[in-house]
Amino acid sequence: MAGHSKSDLDLNAGTSGSVDSYYLGTYATWLDPQTGYYFDGVLKANRFRNEAKVGLSDGGRAKGDYDNSGLGGSIEFGRHISFANGNFLEPFTQWSAVVIQGKDFSLDNDLQAEGDRTRSFIGKVGATAGRNIALEHGRVLQPYLRAAWAHEFAKSNEVQVNNNVFNNDLSGSRAELGAGVAVSMTSNFHMHADFDYSNGRNFEQPFGVNVGFRYKW
Repeated sequence: MAGHSKSDLDLNAGTSGSVDSYYLGTYATWLDPQTGYYFDGVLKANRFRNEAKVGLSDGGRAKGDYDNSGLGGSIEFGRHISFANGNFLEPFTQWSAVVIQGKDFSLDNDLQAEGDRTRSFIGKVGATAGRNIALEHGRVLQPYLRAAWAHEFAKSNEVQVNNNVFNNDLSGSRAELGAGVAVSMTSNFHMHADFDYSNGRNFEQPFGVNVGFRYKW
């Protein structure tokens, strides 16, 4: 698999930033059609393009950018439970980890920043509920809703700015909500789109949008 994502960051004191991520990875899925149990495994490498606009105490702003890389993976285990009229429920648990390269960089006002290696280790439990709706010509429409509770275990991802240490600690729990739709256009071609929201102690993701395509042969 390969893809691209863009994140816009809104921080305190007039500071903002953006992260463009390009990734390449591989995955494996196992499903037992008799019991509905499934397993997903993912391994992915990312290249990040980071841009920052930092609000200063005198009201001005400083800018800078840098590139770094990351490596991560996840495993998910759950069960697809089918009901009447095409309804289904999928309880699941997921565990993911990522390590992102530390980077030293400077802004256009000569402010120096030293980023520590960033680590993340997240455990998640939740469920997806939806319905398979048969359409013409063998196509299937699958709307779904998803809710999960996640916990970030990693702590103390430090950043130094002009030798002042800041602890970028995002550990803690958060709630995640999502809604989406998947469509089987043919037996080989599938597409999906979903909308995500999450909120926790240290941050909020107001929205996330994912669009994907899959072709099997």
